[in-house]
Parts: sequence; C-alpha cells; structure tokens
Amino acid sequence: MKDSKEEKGGGKAQMRRIVLDMKGGLLSEAVMQSLSGCDPDFLIYRSSKPEETLALCRTCRANVLVMEVIRQGIWKLSERLKICSAVKQLGWTCKVLLLVDEDADELLASEVRQAVKDQLVDNFIYASVSPTYLAGVIDTL
Repeated sequence: MKDSKEEKGGGKAQMRRIVLDMKGGLLSEAVMQSLSGCDPDFLIYRSSKPEETLALCRTCRANVLVMEVIRQGIWKLSERLKICSAVKQLGWTCKVLLLVDEDADELLASEVRQAVKDQLVDNFIYASVSPTYLAGVIDTL
C-alpha cells in the first residue's frame, strides 16, 4: 500500500489524520482543540477507549497515533506497545507518539524514552509541553 505522502493530492498538502488515545477526557479534549487550532490540515479523531484504537486507526487510515502512557491499567506502557505493534502491521505508515507526564512519574518517562531508543515507537513527548510544540512534533513525523 502507498504511504499517505504518495497518494494523489493534486499538489495540495494532504490532511493529516491523527488518532488520540488518552485516559483523561478533559486533557484529551484540550489536546484535540489545540491541535485543530494549530494546523487546519490536521483531522483529529478521538478513541473512546484503548480497545477501539486499532480499529479507529484502520477506519480513518491514521497517519499519526498519539497515546498517553500512565503506570496503571490499559494505559500502561506494555499495553501501549502492543497497540503500537498492531498499528505497524496495518500496511501503511502510521507514526506512533507516546505522551507521558514526566513530573508525575520520572521512571515511566525513562521507560518511554527507552522504548523510543529501542525503536518500539517513533517518538515521545512530555505532557508539560505546549500544544503548539506538540503540533510541531506531529507535523515532523
């Protein structure tokens, strides 16, 4: 299958399809609104729960998946890496960006950085960065 950059576009920039999978509803809503305001070429989809994230990525043919990582439950790193692995098998390029709160859990932030070094995910970002910076990182993926 073709990568989204190779799809026909008539010279226009392609819309970037971004799936957000975040535990906190308010944080997720804020990130969604901020990303929409930062770049009009972003189409933002929100997964209501991690069990639906892969199907949503498949349905919207996501270019970027942003997942929040916390220490517990279905949002823990090991579960996120399973989703990441499944997304990589979809047949097109979908970059995965993990979002971690480095102030709340320094050890988890270290583990997320190691996952990037081990090439298990494409990149990470700290929850403390501005929405504009997050949009900039997504744009570079």
